[in-house]
Amino acid sequence: MNKKLILILIGFLWVGVALAMIASKNYTLRTGKTVLLETVPVDPRDFLRGDYVVLRYKISDLDLSKIKTEKPHYSYGENIYVKLKPGDKFWEAVAVQKNKSAAEDEVIIKGKAGYSGRKELGVTYGIESYFVPEGQGRDIEKSMQGNKSSVTVEALVDLSGNALIKNVYVEK
Repeated sequence: MNKKLILILIGFLWVGVALAMIASKNYTLRTGKTVLLETVPVDPRDFLRGDYVVLRYKISDLDLSKIKTEKPHYSYGENIYVKLKPGDKFWEAVAVQKNKSAAEDEVIIKGKAGYSGRKELGVTYGIESYFVPEGQGRDIEKSMQGNKSSVTVEALVDLSGNALIKNVYVEK
């Protein structure tokens, strides 16, 4: 093969990868179900890094003694699915499972197991970073301080459990 043909094939490969990533996010945007997630305060020293903020959710720390679970301990980095149901204002975690099955009114969000103790499980969902326009991160940082956060995240979760942040609301 000549070098020109190899370069053209590599170019098509990269374009294909980029289009696949865009198509995946577009699928979530078109088919995702909207859920409202409650954030919890984060240590302000680690909160703002450049032009994005770190978000932590109430559903990021699961009390395994209060929700249904398939097993008592999860390995670090293990793929899991957290079943959500609508609460009074926010969606709440009701179960942790290894598969994506859910009833009609439930939403399954895909996550990775973090720390796992006897009664608690840390989970990350891939929506813990939110990019903000330059200079606006301080408002969100101030809203996250104290005992209760006044920041709410509206997320889209598709049928595969993939989540995207749709909106971030900051109460003033």
